[in-house]
Amino acid sequence: MNGKVWLFALATMCCGPRLVEVDRTEFGFGSYIRIKALAPNKALLNRTVEKAFAEMFRLDTLWSSFLPGSEVATLNRTGRAAVSSDTRELINEALRVCAATDGALDITVKPVLNAWGFTSAAPGGNEQDVTRDQWRVPDSVELARARSLVDFRQVLVRGDSVLLLEDAQIDLGAVAVGFAVDRAVEMLQAAGVNQGLIDAGGDIRVFGDRDWKIGLKNPRGEGVIRVFRVRNRAVSTSGDYEKFFEADGHRYHHIIDPCTGYPADKCASVTILAPTAFAADAYATAVFVLGPDKGLEKVREQEGMAAVVLVDSRDSLETYETGR
Repeated sequence: MNGKVWLFALATMCCGPRLVEVDRTEFGFGSYIRIKALAPNKALLNRTVEKAFAEMFRLDTLWSSFLPGSEVATLNRTGRAAVSSDTRELINEALRVCAATDGALDITVKPVLNAWGFTSAAPGGNEQDVTRDQWRVPDSVELARARSLVDFRQVLVRGDSVLLLEDAQIDLGAVAVGFAVDRAVEMLQAAGVNQGLIDAGGDIRVFGDRDWKIGLKNPRGEGVIRVFRVRNRAVSTSGDYEKFFEADGHRYHHIIDPCTGYPADKCASVTILAPTAFAADAYATAVFVLGPDKGLEKVREQEGMAAVVLVDSRDSLETYETGR
């Protein structure tokens, strides 16, 4: 998950007495996936949750950068490939956000991530595939070459195929998990599941006539510094403290500014609340790159979206936010 840190469900309101609950956690998208769902029929609920997990695992295999046969890996290797409607839809939606955020989100940032050794371990990867031993500061020539390949406008969707121009490569880690969460929520709702929560490594979406309390981790210390009460919304956070290394007295993290090729340095964490997990996922990364001023401007342009941005001012955390 490109730039994702973990929110987590703290507690929920009491559920109706006639609803039964299924609460399962599996591994996928390089992290955990938790589905907590409530419905009147336990057998139907179990079958539906199983199908939701299966769908998320299927999408994971399409978009993994680590599986040689995945559609993303094939596309990066060949520069042109016929892909599924799911992959085309995800890429089209991601490109819209890339344009709306003036490239702060850019799905062609993979060459720069490679240069830093920060190649996303999700979707589909294993954290053991990307170790701290691989993280490094690239030299200026290597970084300039990698940066020259970053331009989301080099990704074209034509018919059933996707084309990557000018040696572009894509990484969908900043958008894929949220998209998969939304798909699973849609499946649960269509099957008659009344209430639920899906948490995929911190990309969270809740639904139904129920309030959920979601805790935000302190980016510079222990514990929770904020609790959001949400209903029928998604929450996602990007931060600079989950994957980072230090070299020559400098701290480098894995949320890359596509414009400079260096880690973005305007925020400590960004939390987005949005109608969909895809939007929350994508804009959390984009706003982190843009910083509080330009980032919150972009958030205010989106219907139903809100943001909380924490900025490290050395001796304290400054908070910038939109209304919720």
